[in-house]
Amino acid sequence: MLEHAHESAGHFSLVAEPLEALLAPLLEGAGLSEAWTHALVHALADFIDISLLVLLVVAVVSYVQTFIPYEKMRSRLAKLHGWLGCGLALGLGVLSPFCSCSIIPILMGFLAAGVPLPYCLVFLSSASALNLTALGAVFTGFPIRFALWYLLCALAICLGGSLLAGSFGASSLVRLDRLQVSHAHHHHEQAQLGRLRTALCSAGNVYKNVWLFLLLGVVCSTLVAAFVSQDLVRSLLVGNPLALPLATLVGGALHSDVFSILPIAQMLLEHSLPVALCFLLATMLFSIAEWALLSQAFRPKLIARYCGCLLLGALACGLLASVAAGF
Repeated sequence: MLEHAHESAGHFSLVAEPLEALLAPLLEGAGLSEAWTHALVHALADFIDISLLVLLVVAVVSYVQTFIPYEKMRSRLAKLHGWLGCGLALGLGVLSPFCSCSIIPILMGFLAAGVPLPYCLVFLSSASALNLTALGAVFTGFPIRFALWYLLCALAICLGGSLLAGSFGASSLVRLDRLQVSHAHHHHEQAQLGRLRTALCSAGNVYKNVWLFLLLGVVCSTLVAAFVSQDLVRSLLVGNPLALPLATLVGGALHSDVFSILPIAQMLLEHSLPVALCFLLATMLFSIAEWALLSQAFRPKLIARYCGCLLLGALACGLLASVAAGF
């Protein structure tokens, strides 16, 4: 049963079989029912698997980021125009830190240096949805088909939605008086040992901030999978005209990261690829909590325009996936 649950979720578990062999006899011997035993073992296996994924992906990405000269690339970006500038902004977003607290100061530095607003929005959206940490988690935590859907849709939204939000006089909605030339960056002139220490510390700090939300997400998704009728879940997610809009709105309202919502998105994927895609895209692209941070640089009208373009893009991708997948 446990093996089937992990297979149906579409991801490989490193610890499921050993935990099943070790804990199942003990829990059943303590009087727990078979259903509760499998649910607890399943939840623990998922928690350990995703915890290892968090530590590994964040450590690797943080190590790579110590080599990125953000100051030089910012100056270069301010001089480029057209698709070259757009491509560089996208690439910088992919290589950027994945924490909004780090992204916003860098964004303000770009604006202060004269980087065009559309390129800044491409950088911001790609830093949120296409950073190496998010991509690493998506491609290791989901089937390759879903990961490719996410990659292509996120690329389209980051380019199309950001350029649209940043056009038609949007530059007048930037708070020029609040921009800061100085900003945080992650380029370090240090030896290999120092880079490794930075990467490991970053991984530890990230895990310290997400482990509780990760545990809650794993427990909730496991309990739903074990004790809620799968026919009921499927009826709510498949063929329900409100499923995609609700998934988009809920995802956009969450202030989360890819690791915290990974178990929930995996559970949704068992029943509906379009719903899982909408939820994951909306969560990664924007959150209500980001409004407060963006208000340092943008006026509310520009924030609303930017948010609307991204969320409508996520909904459109879900509808396209529904048509393509025959749902």
